[in-house]
Order: sequence, then structure tokens, then C-alpha cells
Amino acid sequence: MVEGLRKTVIAGVAAGALLAGCASGDTGANEPWDPLEGPNRFIFSINRAVDIIAIRPIAVLYRDWMPPPAQRGIHNVLENLGGRGTAINEVVQGDPSRAATTIARFLVNSTIGIAGLFDVASAIGLSKTKEGAGNTVGYYAGVEPENGGFYLVLPLAGPSNARDAAGLMADYAVDPFRILTYALNVDWLLYSGPRWGATVVDTRSRTLYALDDLERNSVDYYAALRSAYTQQRAEVIRKKREKTDPRGELERRDKLALVR
Repeated sequence: MVEGLRKTVIAGVAAGALLAGCASGDTGANEPWDPLEGPNRFIFSINRAVDIIAIRPIAVLYRDWMPPPAQRGIHNVLENLGGRGTAINEVVQGDPSRAATTIARFLVNSTIGIAGLFDVASAIGLSKTKEGAGNTVGYYAGVEPENGGFYLVLPLAGPSNARDAAGLMADYAVDPFRILTYALNVDWLLYSGPRWGATVVDTRSRTLYALDDLERNSVDYYAALRSAYTQQRAEVIRKKREKTDPRGELERRDKLALVR
């Protein structure tokens, strides 16, 4: 128990350090802030080599040979496992009713849906959402959604930034399944290893066309991916702000218009 607490504290301290990077120097929304471009490009090249040699071929085989119903079932299970993490973030974002729906989805799909293989909850009107601590920090941060702090390329995980990397660590620290497996003294690899591997293959199979197209039509694939990631994450956070506080978002845009 002490060891688990120690790891959680370390993750929290590291997250705080990264979040400090978000808070300093609002660079605006024009260009991603990439002060670590040299190391980032080095990690990017390693990630790309691993992807070309191993991950992409497996993802292509998975997409072409795994029956679509089985692919949907695996995707549903992975989505279901992340449900309670989403609920925690929805509570922090001040939306307990949405969190209750997420928990209800988890219970329905875990039982009637046979461990999440079937998305029964959507069929009965319990809509799906996906939240992470990165979204939560972006929602509350008083900066442009494009400004997630310094840009980062994470080993094997790919594009990120200070805000989202800190969010990943926070999500890991409060993951109910991680805490449960630790409490039951279950080997980490028996749970997190297969889950992580399945997530990588499932995600990569769903991004094959988009990433191939981006690489084919870009002069600098690294810069194109950095820009696409920043814009996509900013759009997610902007929509969240607009939906929750449309008046505040309109006031923010009016102020930006006056400045420009």
C-alpha cells in the first residue's frame, strides 16, 4: 500500500511539473510551442521506425483479417474499461449528471453487454462520452485551447503536450482498474499489458488512412502531425467550453477580436 501511494505521489509531482509548463508563457494560438524540437524529432523517428516495422503491419492485419464484429467488440471493451476514468473527470468538470450516465453505461455494458463486448447502453439511450484529465485541465485553463504548454512526442505514445502528458499521468494514477489490480496483488503485465497492446492496435487500425494521407501530402511529416494534433485537441476543448459556457466563450472571442 505504501509503495502504491509513493508511485501515485511521484506521478502527481511529475504532473504538477508539467502543468507548470502550461501555465508559463502563453504563446497564443498561432503555432505550437516546440522548444524541445530536437529531442522530439529524435523520439518521433524512433516511434516511426517501430510503427513501420511492427505496429502498422499488425494494425493492417487486424483491420483486414479480423471480422468487423470482433473489431467492434474489442473496441467496445476498451471503451468500457475507460468509462470510470471518464466519470471521474466529468465530476471534476462539474457535470455529475453526465458522470452518472457514464457509470450507468459501464454497469449496463459490463453486465447485459457481456463485459462490454456489446454497446447495449447506447441502444437504450445512454450516450457515450470520453473525457481525460487533459480535457479537464484545458477546460479550466485560462489560455487559448491551442496552448497546451510545450509540445512533446512521447515514446511509443506519439504526439502530446505538457497539458495532455500530465493528464495521462493523472488518469493513470486514478484509474480504478489499476488501483483494483494493485489491491488484489495482480501482476501489472497481466492486466495493463494486454489492455495497452490492444489499445495501440485498435487505435492504429482506425488511423491508418488519416495518417497515411497526412504523411503523403506533407513536406514535413513531423510538423504536419504536430499541427494536426494541436488543432484536434484544441477543437475538443473549445467545443467543451462552448457547450458548458457559451456566453463566456462569446465574450472571449469578442475580446480577441478587439485585440486583433
